[in-house]
Amino acid sequence: MKVYCKGFNLYGQLNQPEPVVEEFKQCFDFEVIKRVCFNHSYTVILTGDQGIVLQQKDKIHLKSTSEIILVTSNDDRVVLLDKVGNLLKAELSDFSLICEIPNSFFSEKIINVSCGSKLTVAYSIGGFIYNVPQKLDFCNTSIVDVTCGREHCLLLDEFGNVYSFGRGSRGQLGHGKLDDEPEPVQVEGLAGIKITQISTGGWHSCAISKDGDLYVWGWNGNGQLGLAEGEEDTKSVSVMATPHVVDVGEASRNVVNVACGSRHTIAMLDNKHLYGSGWNKYKQLKNDEKENYSAFTYLHDFTDSDVLDIVCGPWNSAVICN
Repeated sequence: MKVYCKGFNLYGQLNQPEPVVEEFKQCFDFEVIKRVCFNHSYTVILTGDQGIVLQQKDKIHLKSTSEIILVTSNDDRVVLLDKVGNLLKAELSDFSLICEIPNSFFSEKIINVSCGSKLTVAYSIGGFIYNVPQKLDFCNTSIVDVTCGREHCLLLDEFGNVYSFGRGSRGQLGHGKLDDEPEPVQVEGLAGIKITQISTGGWHSCAISKDGDLYVWGWNGNGQLGLAEGEEDTKSVSVMATPHVVDVGEASRNVVNVACGSRHTIAMLDNKHLYGSGWNKYKQLKNDEKENYSAFTYLHDFTDSDVLDIVCGPWNSAVICN
């Protein structure tokens, strides 16, 4: 499996010599890649046989005494989930030291976890949500995805319902207001729409419906919501506090995947054309001098590739292929 990357690389986190990777370039190649997480100064990859690989200027292999099934990370730490439901962490200051997060925080087995800059959210087998270490009142045994932005969290259940909680100051919760929510609340603007995928950026959020429509909400200071009607439209709103369906560029095509960076968004269409919007200072979208794209613009054709997933770091973009 191969990972094609572009964007910010000052710390060598894309495994390339140049500080900015201007075009999509093959940066990683492992027989099996289970998860890739990009951060400001490093990349963490959960592989099939080599365990957890951290990429900075030098490659580091993390060793754990138990089998790791999921990794998530922020700029300061890696959080790992093992097959028996234990959470572990390794701090940026000493990645060689893996410590267990006390089981006393949790009343039952953890099956999913996501790490943002300001919160770590864990989901238990009984349907409980922990804003670690706090156990929330919310319970839903049908949650299939948990994803954190910088200060907020989205949850998706098997019926296509979306819930959000955390910081709401930039509309990233999608409830039509800028208030914080300490507990998960259903995003009413998506009620009745079966959502199949969710993604969180720094302060914005995205969701894809089963019909292939892309919904966006939150902060749009760099055009990351792609709301503008054309590339030269500079009158787009700065905050969208409720979900809004957006045109990704080819009206007859469905959106099949979306990923959010800190201030940019990329979306894959069903013809494997990749589009993006938002901040472009480090060429995370296109290799040109334009700093912001307020509408989704064409980035790359992956028609000849077996695309498995798309991933964003804060200031970079990546496509994982077979």
